[in-house]
Amino acid sequence: MENVKNVAYGTHVTVIDKIDTEPVKLRVAAYARVSSDSEDQLNSYIAQVDFYTKYITTHEGWELVDIYADEGLTGMETKHRDDFNRMIQDCRDGKIDRVLVKSVSRFARNTQEYILYMRELLRLGVTIYFEKENLDTGKMSNEQAADIYGAFAQMETTGHSQNMRVSNRIRMEKGLFTPPTAPYGYRLKDKELVIIPEEAEVIRYIFHAFLNGSGRDIIARELNNRGVKKKTECDTWYPSSIGYILKNITYTGNQIWQKYNRTDVIPFRQVRNKGSKPKYYVEKCCPAIITQEEFDLTQELIRKREGKRKAQNICPNPFKGHIYCAECGCVCRTKIINEKTYWVCRRRDQGKQFCQVPQVSDAEIRNAIQNFCLKMISSKGTILIPAMDSLRELRELSVRKNRKVADIDEETAKLTQRDLVLTKLKAKGYMDPAIYISERSMINRRTWELRKLRRSILESSQEDETIRKTEMMLEYLESENQPDPTDSNIFTMLIEKIHLAPNGQIQITAINGMTFTESLGRTVRK
Repeated sequence: MENVKNVAYGTHVTVIDKIDTEPVKLRVAAYARVSSDSEDQLNSYIAQVDFYTKYITTHEGWELVDIYADEGLTGMETKHRDDFNRMIQDCRDGKIDRVLVKSVSRFARNTQEYILYMRELLRLGVTIYFEKENLDTGKMSNEQAADIYGAFAQMETTGHSQNMRVSNRIRMEKGLFTPPTAPYGYRLKDKELVIIPEEAEVIRYIFHAFLNGSGRDIIARELNNRGVKKKTECDTWYPSSIGYILKNITYTGNQIWQKYNRTDVIPFRQVRNKGSKPKYYVEKCCPAIITQEEFDLTQELIRKREGKRKAQNICPNPFKGHIYCAECGCVCRTKIINEKTYWVCRRRDQGKQFCQVPQVSDAEIRNAIQNFCLKMISSKGTILIPAMDSLRELRELSVRKNRKVADIDEETAKLTQRDLVLTKLKAKGYMDPAIYISERSMINRRTWELRKLRRSILESSQEDETIRKTEMMLEYLESENQPDPTDSNIFTMLIEKIHLAPNGQIQITAINGMTFTESLGRTVRK
């Protein structure tokens, strides 16, 4: 309603009455999580969702945004929790003011990730209330919340993990432990290993073939050609799969428990037990597929072959780990045929139907690398130097367009101007010396921080890194008039990796990202 009032000098003032507006409500969300998909935990999950829905909707002054819930998932790493990540994104989008969580451990158990998200939410103005601990981040400083909650969550998780380990150790000592998975040839039924007949026949074939002289690669190729299925989703047999079976003592009816153990710090990882924890040898704990004598003979033969292979690799091949298949991306391995070394794709080695890239002799690759180096030396003035000049131009253009760098330069210029003014005031006696020293110290410290930030931005640019690597290449080529393809430094200073192509060529990728193609001779084996 409008009221018109007359005031002095004939001026008319219109008073606009206030309008009663609805008070702004606090936008509240809740996060719930259970750590497994068991029936009890699922009931807990449903109960949490139901409780928070009623609690928020009936609370005066609150508006329910959503109930974010993850069920049957681990809390160790947030990347596996879809609803948690959705909630964080909604907080970033300004949709949430407050989050309710049952306990700290429900929110996160990994301290590093916990602190990261906690600080981000506090910076966004989103508070979190933990019901079990009766803690409210809105009443604490950022650092207090991050340190106290993070330490609490990690302590709770570590304690829970330790209890599980003690429980497993006691069951192992009593012979009551059940491995969580069954190897190929067995299935778990009522916590007991039972033999799968058709898979057991495959196990026997693998051991017998190996004892009769066949290598792991030959056995894997034969199984693939016969179309033998594996237990996993991957149907292809690899030499590593065969090697695992040949060393698995379970097939004798005996087992070794705790061959692997979890690390003591978060994030937990499975590592091979090399003596840090006790192992348990359990006899006759499952039905046998092969005899103990066959297993012992197999282990002896494996040791002999590995010893022979180590003797041949006293001088390791410098190309190892740098040669890949251009078709499937697999790392290539060496293969000796008639005392000659060849490089072959691991998938191709299982059969031509898996990869079309033929194996290539080691001598051909050495010749191709030497030709590549000589071409680089003779044409560095027409390839590398012009490329580096172009990269420098791109870097300068990128710097000029980089808003962050421009802002840093602008602030640095203002600080320089301010420093000049202070110096003039001090010289004329208009400024107290103590104040002058304090102000100059602040300016110098901030200028140093800005220069450091500017340098880090420039160093992180892709153009700058490529320029640095191109300079390394030029330096190496200038110091090597006759480059040696067996020099291990060549894969640090010049070449990043090599790809074998199906058309009788190799693709050489330099450390600066440039790719070159070299043709091979007619010694490529089909």
